Amino acid sequence: TTVLTDGGFVAVRTAALFRKRSSEYDYLVRYRTTQVNEDIKVSRKINSVDGSVYLKPSREIWIDILNKKTDNLLKRYVLKRPSLMPQVQFFIQQQLRGNTILKRRYLNNEREVQLGPEDVLRLKVADRKDFKGLKIEYTLINLKTKSAKYAISQRDIGALSLSPGTDYELRTNYLIQHENMTITYIQVQPYWYQSSLTYLVLAILSLLFAFLWLIKRLSNKVQISRREQNQLEEAAIRLQSQLNPHFTFNALSSIQGLVNTERSEEASYYLEEFSALLRKTLAKSHRVFNSLDQELDMMRTYIRLEALRFNFSWEFKVSQTLALADLEIPTLLFQPLIENAIKHGLFGLGAKGQLTIRCHEGENLEDLEIIVRDNGRWVDKAGFSGYGLSLTNKRILTINKLRKDRSIVLEFNRQDGTEAKLTFKNWIDIP
Repeated sequence: TTVLTDGGFVAVRTAALFRKRSSEYDYLVRYRTTQVNEDIKVSRKINSVDGSVYLKPSREIWIDILNKKTDNLLKRYVLKRPSLMPQVQFFIQQQLRGNTILKRRYLNNEREVQLGPEDVLRLKVADRKDFKGLKIEYTLINLKTKSAKYAISQRDIGALSLSPGTDYELRTNYLIQHENMTITYIQVQPYWYQSSLTYLVLAILSLLFAFLWLIKRLSNKVQISRREQNQLEEAAIRLQSQLNPHFTFNALSSIQGLVNTERSEEASYYLEEFSALLRKTLAKSHRVFNSLDQELDMMRTYIRLEALRFNFSWEFKVSQTLALADLEIPTLLFQPLIENAIKHGLFGLGAKGQLTIRCHEGENLEDLEIIVRDNGRWVDKAGFSGYGLSLTNKRILTINKLRKDRSIVLEFNRQDGTEAKLTFKNWIDIP
């Protein structure tokens, strides 16, 4: 006789007939597996089998009733606990023209189900013929968040609550057999806007927009910087243009002085040289900067003319290592320094007057220094605050705003004469 059970514990009771004649029988209990036809454990003979036994799934117990004298088999009972796994059926619920339809979905060997983002998955369990009314336990695990939902149903769990773009693990088992579990993986496709490609495209577009916005912002900053640069250059040129009439007036005064002293030939030469110098200065009047070699050349012409009138000696000392053609300084920036040295320092000294112009690198080899030195006493203090120097200081302030990495500093030293020093910081590019 074979007895099937779905639960683990089975109560065994001896029938009344065998109980009355128990002295005539022995019981041999053997534990076997239904999957391998061999004894797992051979039990000893016992006088009674009353009690409870526990069977694991796919196990069985043979209880043989033997004649105690002959050991012949009189009756065999077999208790079996089959391995029960629910047969889950998957249906996809879809809307078609306002009607709800269910489509059966057959699983592949890997037990995977793939759904569209709008599909609804419903579960049903096939009826069993051997056991009726078994309850089924469902566990739905969200593999992204690791959260789980539990449910117990007699047959139909209904529609699962699934989110697009998410993978799930569905575990199903009979409530009385936790040992046997069916695992199904459910993959819900994302909407088009949830796909990795969409996120990639959005990320690229965001970076592109950010890049364009940054380019636009930088372009605006460059335009603002250019406008400010142009405004500063225009201001520097305006200050420079104010210096040119002052320079011209002083030169004409010198010519007039020569004429008044009846030095007509010298006045004619002076006028010719001054015309050439004036053409050079006018040619550079629209530029804030001029090359150092051209500036030195114009200043030599200017000093030569003034020396013709005041009869002082002069010299230029220029460093041989300077690239004069490559260095640019503000046009006519140190001309007022030379003019003041002549008018306020050398005036009245005649042949004893000495003017020296030095041009060389500073202690910091990236600095350029131009020094205007005279051996006069500067009795007239107006030379330190005159119109020419006032314009020079304003030009220096304006030019220093043009370049943040460069600057110009003007200093005066009055020991054994007067020395005016222009320091052009970070003006020399050292390879």
